[in-house]
Amino acid sequence: MLNEWEAIIPPYDPGSYNVRLADSSHPLDFRIGRDYRGRFVFQLDAECAEPGALDLPKMSAMTCEVEPAGDGRSRFVLTLSNAADFRNFALMCKSLMLATDKFTPSQAREGLLQAVEEVHRWQEMLRRRADRLLSKTERIGLVGELLFLRDVLSDRLGWNAAIRCWNGPGGHEQDFVVAGSIFEVKTQVVTADRRIRISSEDQLDPVQGRILLCNQGIAPLPSVDPAARTLNLLVSEIRDAMAQAGSGAPELLDIALLEAGYEERQDYDEESWVLVDRTYYEVCGTFPRIERSDLRPGVDMVKYSIRVSDCVPFTVSDDEVFGGIIQ
Repeated sequence: MLNEWEAIIPPYDPGSYNVRLADSSHPLDFRIGRDYRGRFVFQLDAECAEPGALDLPKMSAMTCEVEPAGDGRSRFVLTLSNAADFRNFALMCKSLMLATDKFTPSQAREGLLQAVEEVHRWQEMLRRRADRLLSKTERIGLVGELLFLRDVLSDRLGWNAAIRCWNGPGGHEQDFVVAGSIFEVKTQVVTADRRIRISSEDQLDPVQGRILLCNQGIAPLPSVDPAARTLNLLVSEIRDAMAQAGSGAPELLDIALLEAGYEERQDYDEESWVLVDRTYYEVCGTFPRIERSDLRPGVDMVKYSIRVSDCVPFTVSDDEVFGGIIQ
């Protein structure tokens, strides 16, 4: 979509747009284009009873407006003010389309409201991300999820399907959802006493469906070692593999990385890692965990640790993990 957008020629008439349909397979009328000043624009036409009541975000890098479109419809228009921010702007617009692709054409109004909400989410995400380095724990977690994406899912599903299974960066409770099965990926530096950190009472609650815990151990390694991967190198290799596969997966990867707070920085080349082991556990029966139903009223936002040694009886093989999921 980025290349198609850049190829659009600005119109000559003041106040006009040169736009084209963003994606003919999308149920809503999203359009990409440029205005007469050459600025990139993103539009959605929909019926909106009270456009003036919309809570439109205010951002320095772009304007967000609703204008009449005729026939009782309104036009939601995002206009990029600074061309230097084009990449993030385009990724945000792609994210808006992903967030609304389950609506039907008759639900365009609901889609418009969802699009506005998604812009607010990106505004907050970009504000938090500004000049912030990921912590070591966050870096290790991201390396682990990328290794799972590369080593486990891409071979079984292909890159385009694999990247769509990755939910973790968007703030979801589950890291990956594959054909209804939930994968929690927990990665630690290999130590004698390994523990799995659980971030909430809902994360391992089977009421959500079948849950599989993928526990990975990684170890630091000098960057000169052929097996070593820095975070930046891992991202670059995955992006190149996706591009060679000829799918739209690289854009989805970039959206996920932005949501995870990652942007390429030299700081992320100062440490490199190698995968040591990967083990799957099925969360069922007496698996050590806390469920929401275990808590007394008023208790929430629970964080706790599980000893890996106590998970051993629940170990499952690759065939047991994927046999009923991927044919």
